Amino acid sequence: MKTILKSLVIAIFFVGLVSTSYAQKAATAPASAEILQDLTIVLDGTLNAINFGRVSSTTPGTIVLDANSAASNVNTGTVTNVAQFDLGGANGGVTVFYDPTVTLTSGGGLTIVMTPEVIGDAVETNRATAIPVASGSTVTLADNAFFIWVGGSIPALTAQGVGTYSGTFNISAEYN
Repeated sequence: MKTILKSLVIAIFFVGLVSTSYAQKAATAPASAEILQDLTIVLDGTLNAINFGRVSSTTPGTIVLDANSAASNVNTGTVTNVAQFDLGGANGGVTVFYDPTVTLTSGGGLTIVMTPEVIGDAVETNRATAIPVASGSTVTLADNAFFIWVGGSIPALTAQGVGTYSGTFNISAEYN
């Protein structure tokens, strides 16, 4: 009898454990991904360099290469160029990132720090009215395109060492 009673108590215990397992709850979440065409950023074939021109080693004021219009350049040489980047991909938001400064270095190791001026517009012919694009900000592609122009400034030169100074401006973009 004791064995039957023990077996009955053990069976009731296990039945109680099984019934407590029904206290569990479950939930689900939907999962999705939107696959877009490749995002591209390409340096334009014509406006393919940031060039302040030929300037004096003692230029007294800031040298400004205006990204909107060469007519607004200050203290630059006569032959200048802004860089244009052609951004392509699916219509919608894209975040743009770029260097806050660019160090230009001469062959002799001397340096000048350039501060970029970056502007953009979804229409290539709107360069003169393009608006500033801050690094980390979102631009909107329309007709699968957005155009970015880069000029900048370098500080006044006081007995700056002569030579050709060069550096690299880095820019990238990613879908939001």
